Amino acid sequence: MKKSILDIIRENSEVKEMGIRQSKLKSLLPTNYLLKTTKKEVDKKERRKEIKPLIAKCEQLYKSIVTDFKNIKWWEIDLHLWDGFFYIVFPQEIKDKIFELSEAYEILDNEQYTQTMSNREKIEQLYKDYNQFIYTDYIYSYVDLPRNRTHFPKGLPKSLLGFGLGIKIYRKMLDTLKFMQSEPNATKEVQAIYLKLVESPDVNCVIYKDLALLIDKRLTKDEKVEILSQSIYERYYKKPYAKRLVLNKTIVLDTALIREIGVSNFNYINDIVYTYTKSNPDGAEPFSNMEMDFNEE
Repeated sequence: MKKSILDIIRENSEVKEMGIRQSKLKSLLPTNYLLKTTKKEVDKKERRKEIKPLIAKCEQLYKSIVTDFKNIKWWEIDLHLWDGFFYIVFPQEIKDKIFELSEAYEILDNEQYTQTMSNREKIEQLYKDYNQFIYTDYIYSYVDLPRNRTHFPKGLPKSLLGFGLGIKIYRKMLDTLKFMQSEPNATKEVQAIYLKLVESPDVNCVIYKDLALLIDKRLTKDEKVEILSQSIYERYYKKPYAKRLVLNKTIVLDTALIREIGVSNFNYINDIVYTYTKSNPDGAEPFSNMEMDFNEE
């Protein structure tokens, strides 16, 4: 009996030396532990119920935004010209939806409830791009004057790819600039956009071996002749040893454009520009001062 009492005293002493109170040990008993765990699980379950509609809202908003971007018309896109740069601005209705999606996603992300969301990675990318590019209207291109060569240095944000927005933005730029020209070293993506625009029924085109010139079809014949003449002049001026352009071989005009200008008038333009360039290799006289007499065909 005496030994048992000594053992109990010794155990109590060891517990105190370890800095653990008996009351603390009681709180670690299985019954209390299960009660605390159960409460946490209940809280999490209740929060999941509350958060579920927010997840559904994100998914529905994303589907709606994707549909909006796929169906957007080129004339619904705004271009804000500033200091030679075109800043692309999408309709406010779409931007409002992305803002609403971003706010909901941020709540879910902070509480780590995004894992079960469908299209989670795409929604996350749109959330990031909204804050960096879309909200600030920081998607831009710039134009080299006077030939209106277009450049899209950073392209579109990752979340906006796959909706056909590139061709719509370039079509909007053509509407603003009236004509534009590709670069010989344009990327495959830009070349594909120009190729699609060449096939557009409301666009005239002039195709060289290394680039394309697009002209708004609504321009007058005189305006188109001036743009074409300047383009041909640039070819000869920048390549003084270049041979005379040959219609349908080294230069091709779309059927509607060559019909509007006329084959004989094109040949006249080509000849006079070629002769002028050879006579003025340094561009001493402004090419725009030249006078041309055209035949009506």
